Amino acid sequence: MKKIFYIGAMSALLLVACGEAEKPIPKSETIEYPEPSEQKIEYPTPKEDTTEPSEKEVTVEVTKQATNVVDTSFFTYANSVEVIDNRTTQNNLLVWIDYSADSEPGMSTLNTLNQAFEFLQQPDVIKTGTVTLAIRVDDIKVAQFSVKPANVDFSNKEVGMADLVVNGSEIEYLNEGVKTFGQTMELWK
Repeated sequence: MKKIFYIGAMSALLLVACGEAEKPIPKSETIEYPEPSEQKIEYPTPKEDTTEPSEKEVTVEVTKQATNVVDTSFFTYANSVEVIDNRTTQNNLLVWIDYSADSEPGMSTLNTLNQAFEFLQQPDVIKTGTVTLAIRVDDIKVAQFSVKPANVDFSNKEVGMADLVVNGSEIEYLNEGVKTFGQTMELWK
């Protein structure tokens, strides 16, 4: 009985808070619509572009087509991801993965390693010599891994994705919290 009273009271309160319900128009009243105006609208005609692109513009277009795009949408839990492409000089991609201040550094690192498993399999990334994954929480670096995609066994279905990425990596930096978290999760010793 209390539940019914409570639901009824909440419904009444909701109706009062939202205002009166829209009143229907009585059938005796007629609705008058404004007459359409006969104003003529003239739209500008587009001018034809008869100029030819300069050699510089053509070169830029060719360069854009030749540049490979790295998809970072795999890092769904990150606030932002920045890729610095050093493949032409050092055969390396540097990937900064940033998490918010309320993120736990250990979980952020684990999420990054799991999502990096798919990231590293991109046709353009898998050919890279090393991929450096630098993880920051609230602009403070908490972990960094140098992954060689050629050393990651992507066909192994018996081991977790994070483990496979760690096995194909050199751990360059772990803060104490991440180090303890990874030892508890048995990702590293």
